[in-house]
Amino acid sequence: MRKCRRRCLPLLLMSLWDLALGQLRYSVSEEVEPGTFVGNIAKDLGLDLVLLNSRGLKLVSGAAKQPFQVNMNSGLLLTNARIDREEMCAQSPACKLVSEIVIDNPLEMHRLEVDIVDVNDNAPSFVDSEITLSIFESASPGSRFPVQKAVDPDSGTNALKGYTLNVNPNFDLNILTDPDRSRAAELVLKAALDRERAPTHNLILTAFDGGDPRRSGTLQIHIIVQDANDNAPTFDQLVYHVKLMENVPVGTTVVQLHATDPDEGPNGDVTYYFNKPVPESVQRTFSLDERTGVITVHGMIDFEEATAYTISVAATDRGSFSVPGHCKVLVEISDVNDNAPDLTITSQVHSIAEDAKPGTVIALLIVSDKDSGENGNTSCSLPPGLPFVLENTFNNHHSLVLRGSLDRESVEHYEVTLTAVDGGSPPLSASTVISVRVSDVNDNCPKFTQPSYSLHLAENNVPGAQVFAISAADPDLKENGHLTYSLVGDIVRGGFVSINSENGKIYAMKSFDYEEIKYFRFQVQGKDAGVPPLSSNVSVDVFILDQNDNAPEILPSYHQIHSLGGEVIPRSVEPGYLVSKIRAVDADSGYNAWLLYQTGYSRDNSPFKVGLYTGEIRTSRPIRESDAADHRFVVVVKDHGEPALSSTVTVTISLSNSNAEILTEFRKDSETEHSISDINLYLVICIAVISFIFLVLVIIFVALRIYRVNGSQTGYNQQHCAATIGSLCYFENNYKVCLRNSGNGTFEVNGVYPMLSENNTSERSSVPPAPGHKQQSIDDLLMIGEDQVRTDFRLY
Repeated sequence: MRKCRRRCLPLLLMSLWDLALGQLRYSVSEEVEPGTFVGNIAKDLGLDLVLLNSRGLKLVSGAAKQPFQVNMNSGLLLTNARIDREEMCAQSPACKLVSEIVIDNPLEMHRLEVDIVDVNDNAPSFVDSEITLSIFESASPGSRFPVQKAVDPDSGTNALKGYTLNVNPNFDLNILTDPDRSRAAELVLKAALDRERAPTHNLILTAFDGGDPRRSGTLQIHIIVQDANDNAPTFDQLVYHVKLMENVPVGTTVVQLHATDPDEGPNGDVTYYFNKPVPESVQRTFSLDERTGVITVHGMIDFEEATAYTISVAATDRGSFSVPGHCKVLVEISDVNDNAPDLTITSQVHSIAEDAKPGTVIALLIVSDKDSGENGNTSCSLPPGLPFVLENTFNNHHSLVLRGSLDRESVEHYEVTLTAVDGGSPPLSASTVISVRVSDVNDNCPKFTQPSYSLHLAENNVPGAQVFAISAADPDLKENGHLTYSLVGDIVRGGFVSINSENGKIYAMKSFDYEEIKYFRFQVQGKDAGVPPLSSNVSVDVFILDQNDNAPEILPSYHQIHSLGGEVIPRSVEPGYLVSKIRAVDADSGYNAWLLYQTGYSRDNSPFKVGLYTGEIRTSRPIRESDAADHRFVVVVKDHGEPALSSTVTVTISLSNSNAEILTEFRKDSETEHSISDINLYLVICIAVISFIFLVLVIIFVALRIYRVNGSQTGYNQQHCAATIGSLCYFENNYKVCLRNSGNGTFEVNGVYPMLSENNTSERSSVPPAPGHKQQSIDDLLMIGEDQVRTDFRLY
């Protein structure tokens, strides 16, 4: 006991120094009796013995069995049971038991470290008291023969120190240090054996430790000198180094051992086995196939239990007096992040006053991780935006501390999630929730999901139908976060839209007409139910989209206004003579207002034709004597909407045999009519310009895409036609041929439409170019039947 006190004195002085750092450090020898004095906690912490019980001093540790106790009357730290250092710390160089001293009223925590001092209470020992080795007399000097390893559960200087061998002229001793720093011995043949002179040898191997007094154990080694089968199996390697991840599945191959024996028959048939003594950890973890030499995993491998294994393997043949070959397999276990951090709350305050000052400790917690290295490095955090902060007191001990002021009227309570994350890949985490009660004030305005909204609504919508939905969020609680929606501003008086006050759904109160209104804006207000209420506004822009809901309207011509009959022309007029002109307008916009003029039916012998885009009625050939005096036909005026709408007008034309005055009067009327502004022509020109600009933008966009793909291709590629336009049409032999982009850089025929008779091609010159008109050569672009088309084309 005096020796223990001499050793403890320096440590006690160190503990007094560490007291300034918030921790106590003592030491005690193992195997002491229960109730042995360890340290005076009350004195070292400056605690009043009278108040010791009322302050609730307690020891907190992770051990299942508490090795120490505190005498609450004297404040002394005493052993609670017999302490076996080997049982607690195995052969670790240092054995330190860590506990926390927690004192309530007020809350304090101190770290307690007790070093367990090893005593030399265990002697080195061998598994067997004696072993027998068979060695061929042909063994070469320098041959090595591993023997059993001694085991000493003590540590430090009391652990296994070395081996000695009694004097023998044929054998010497070699001491090895394995990767786990344990010591092993092997016999070295220093002189050749002669079976006839000495068939046996008896050796005594002594293992000793470094304790005071020294302890030792012996192993009797009987060596039988064999004569025959003079070739022993030889391994490819003397030492196999293997790295193995922990938690590999059972059946995983660790290593394939290979030993060769040049003998034939049974003398060369090699079998493998573990060298004795086989450690229990190796027996329960690995298996060896005696035929193949494959070592496999048949038990769970845990890095936290063992970081490395040293496996001694022997190979023998099946001959008589077989001499084994030996090798070692060093299995290094790599840590896998298979243990999540352990987060333990040691003390917690469940409620806190709203006037608590910053720095008030709310909870104490300990974070630990069984893994090692980066996998065992932990960090603890809590969600951002909370009025709390985690402080690392020392090592893995943390305190949850109030960072700012609390207002019970603003937040009712906090659910503080404490998350511990390790440094593994992927990282593992553990979390716990601490509830801190505090209430809400209405201090947050509603916030809409967007700063503004845009709505595109087709005209002729159904009145009363939902057209949009708007929403806002309020982080406040209960009535402070309950939102209602309403319309504000002049839009309320207009009666255009209404809104559901509970869910923000917007309904159209009327059917909108694009020709009357194209755009309007309104504001929505989101208001909570707090006292006083808070609100936010957001603007909604509504764009009315045009629909093809107006059929073309045919305007009366000058003649139709001033005369009761139809058109009268002399029979002597030339082909191309302007007989009349159909005028029509469409209230829609864009393509919905682009008009085409067509006859309701066509007769091959009709002397009249209607301009497709102009609406002009002209003679298509000379008037014949056989032509009837009166001609009556229907003209259809059609827009480009989807679906297209149309109107019809019946045109009556009379042929006169004489009277130049009719012709003169008609020409005057025609000139007057021609001088009137052609609304439809202007509309076509506007649409053509807009379409041309759009087509140019599309071609530029596609050209840029092609340039990015090909790198060096620039400009318009005529042969591949990469532009993704809807159709490609051109005139060929009085037919309009329309193509369609097939999507792979070529065109295919979409339709062929007859235009005029073969002898009259004036239709081509009278048709104005469509929007996006572009003329180019299309050599090698298209094959129609057997004829290759080589002409210009229009793109629209």
